Amino acid sequence: MIYDIHTHHHSDKSGEAIVQLTPDAFCPQPGHFYSVGLHPWDIRGDWRVQMARLLVMALHSQVVMIGEAGIDKKNGEAPIELQMEVFREHVRLSEVVRKPLTIHCVKGIDEVLAIRKEMKATLPWILHGFRGGIEQWRQLSRAGIYVSIGTRYDQDLVRELPLSQLFIESDDLGDIDTAYRLVSDTIQLEVSELKQHVAANIYSLLTAYREQ
Repeated sequence: MIYDIHTHHHSDKSGEAIVQLTPDAFCPQPGHFYSVGLHPWDIRGDWRVQMARLLVMALHSQVVMIGEAGIDKKNGEAPIELQMEVFREHVRLSEVVRKPLTIHCVKGIDEVLAIRKEMKATLPWILHGFRGGIEQWRQLSRAGIYVSIGTRYDQDLVRELPLSQLFIESDDLGDIDTAYRLVSDTIQLEVSELKQHVAANIYSLLTAYREQ
């Protein structure tokens, strides 16, 4: 059962997290699950070569998601137009290999929503590390985009989120237990029960494409 939908660290126990890897770092370990993508911070002049490599990696049986990919207007060095072009390539890859897409987004919600509509994407997307409020979440939800929560989040949003749409991540921290304890306290639900709900949600997210 997968309890951590997005991390940059291999946990001691295999099969409990989706580990994000770049094309340069792709070296899957037995029993682990992965997401592969070109982060908007890492877009370079050879990005088309990197995307070609990603196509091969995306077909690997241990790769269950594409990304993280997206738009970062604050920290990304590549021009926004190029970030959007690379993001579109990830959307195409997600649709081709039929695996959901993990999104990194900083001040680019409007662009992400516009690209989803423009490309008529059918696979689930999940915006990781979401810190926005209820109205922004509702806007994303109407477009078919889920959100994932780490250790920093809007408490009112987490209380509003249906349990069937709750995803939890450790991201760079690699400490999923802290994230679960915080969310558990916020929604007044035992950690063990919370884990069961999130694991079921991740399973549904990863298998949704099979029904389309």
